[in-house]
Amino acid sequence: MLASFSTIALFVGFLPMGTCLIITSCISARIRTIDAVIITHSHADAIGGLDDLRDWTNNVQRHIPIYVAMRDFEVMKKTHYYLVDTSGIIPGAAVSELQFNIIDEEPFTVQDLKITPLPVWHGAGYRSLGFRFGNICYISDVSEIPEETYPFLQDCEILIMDALRPDRSSSTHFGLPRALEEVRKIQPKRTLFIGMMHLMDHEKVNEELLKLMETEGLDVQLSYDGLRVPVML
Repeated sequence: MLASFSTIALFVGFLPMGTCLIITSCISARIRTIDAVIITHSHADAIGGLDDLRDWTNNVQRHIPIYVAMRDFEVMKKTHYYLVDTSGIIPGAAVSELQFNIIDEEPFTVQDLKITPLPVWHGAGYRSLGFRFGNICYISDVSEIPEETYPFLQDCEILIMDALRPDRSSSTHFGLPRALEEVRKIQPKRTLFIGMMHLMDHEKVNEELLKLMETEGLDVQLSYDGLRVPVML
């Protein structure tokens, strides 16, 4: 979630969005406008929460722009056909009012904010997108970073990245060891790992990660629910 004084961009990633998450987070941050929902990929855990945006469009904002790659939009035409084409909705029924905008892997702009897609692999042959806005780089679901993506990660101040398991990578996600290898290669000023599974002992792993600041000068930590990171864009 990227929030400023009046705008917000939700990057739909590892966990599905929920009504409580959206409404509570936006209210607590005093946000009344969602400028964009930007889709990373079309797995169920990444787009399942689109339905829950109906509480926002029914009560706060008439519609929400959705930015999505064509390959993922084609999936959404099947999984969320009633949101893509609302002509068949029964009168009086409440669904999310969404405006779909197709993106590719070129930079695009939302409310004067340049957003650069960061193409990665999320399993063999499956493309997912991270995004860079300002000097913040966000990669939620990744098993491999293509060489052509690394130039877009240069001079990254805050890297928010996938780290599923404490011991090893899976076929679709970085584990902690591989994620740390990428941090050493990318050299961001600060790294926050996301998408951890239950095997990741948050307190113990963070204690070990703190040692990297002394030994390697790496500022790396596991993120947590409710974490707020001030940024200048």
